[in-house]
Amino acid sequence: MNGDYRTLFVGTLVQESFLSVGGTDDPDTTVDSPFCRNGLGRPTLRGTGLAGALIATLRRSLGSQVPLTISGSQDGRQPSVWRFFNSHPAAGTRPAYRQHVAIDSRTGAAATGALFNVETLPPGTRWPFLLEVDTRRDPDAAQQAREALGHWAAGRCLLGREVARGLGWMRLDDLYEYRLTDASLDTWPCAKAADDYPAYIEKHFSSLRERVDATAGQLPGWIEITGSVSAGAHEDDYGIDSLSIGGHATEELAAAWDERFLAPDGQKDPAEAFDPDFAIVTFEQRDADQKVRRLPYIPGSSLRGPLRHALERLLRARGEDDPQVVKTLFGTVEKGAKLLIRDALPEEGPVQLAWLQHHAEDEFAGGAYGSAKFDRVAVMHGSFAWKMVIEGADPGERAALKDLLDLAKAGQIGIGGSQWRGHGWLRWTIPDLSLLEELK
Repeated sequence: MNGDYRTLFVGTLVQESFLSVGGTDDPDTTVDSPFCRNGLGRPTLRGTGLAGALIATLRRSLGSQVPLTISGSQDGRQPSVWRFFNSHPAAGTRPAYRQHVAIDSRTGAAATGALFNVETLPPGTRWPFLLEVDTRRDPDAAQQAREALGHWAAGRCLLGREVARGLGWMRLDDLYEYRLTDASLDTWPCAKAADDYPAYIEKHFSSLRERVDATAGQLPGWIEITGSVSAGAHEDDYGIDSLSIGGHATEELAAAWDERFLAPDGQKDPAEAFDPDFAIVTFEQRDADQKVRRLPYIPGSSLRGPLRHALERLLRARGEDDPQVVKTLFGTVEKGAKLLIRDALPEEGPVQLAWLQHHAEDEFAGGAYGSAKFDRVAVMHGSFAWKMVIEGADPGERAALKDLLDLAKAGQIGIGGSQWRGHGWLRWTIPDLSLLEELK
């Protein structure tokens, strides 16, 4: 026998943003939404989650329902020809805690009773990926997998919860396939090697390995917009744009003084007194020397909230008392969003921070008011790259998004905390908005 048996797709999923996959609530933890873990406490991407995400990608690509051999038969008695395996990151991967709060659009302050936190894994985390396709039952299923995985290789992989708020954006790297025939019946699968299938596959089937051509066209109705927001001195040296986005309480404990902080001339050792009241959001990253540094970023939710409020204000100013386009773009409790916004991560180049001292003044005496002195960390120079996706939008929704991004380019949308003390009014760079006009 030498017929088709199985086709294996092996690669590595790489996080382009933070990731949160829902797990079992633990009454003994302080996290409102913990990460999924297996019985050994290892962070886990379940095969069911990967299956749902890739089937959704294939459905977008086809523009119709996927074949029943892939989705499963209508009566549920026939398993899918796509079989996914659970995945775990490298040992020692440390979680990061994301704090969320709803902002009252009328005041710009935190809404009462809307504070919660989510356990995530940081950008750059790598996950082994393995998909087995039963090519004996459906010879076409492997080609459909190649097409869907090509979109994942292009960075169109969305996994887990809170994708619209920036989490769960991933790409698939180093994608290879192994086309097995009946000659491999005795070597695949092998339950004893299940803890490290990628190594087992490379050892036994290396002669069959082929790199997958992971090129992919655009998904129907799927528009990607990229750009950046930047803090720093203006080109004419008139003014400085700065950014301060408050993080989880653990950020205050992790905050540490380093050479990136600006300090007044002659100050001896500010590191000794460094103990900020408000620390900015950061994540851990290792450099080439394996030195851990904490880098600032902008959560997708911190972009999404201000954009939503700005669009609502813009449309109300035009006379729309109940702008429905805001609900369709940004979603509601009952219905998902058409606009998805990824976390904005720091681009290559220097990042400079400052530890700013504040106090409230007594309006009668003109001096400091009582004990109302506090401090805040801010980004004084740095650029952050973001990505947005709008899917299935009609001409009116695309036009509304273009008007909103034009408003951002004009510097009229504030981000983060202390907007009324000067922080958060950054420079938006958006190279191309033509797709919002040209898509038919």
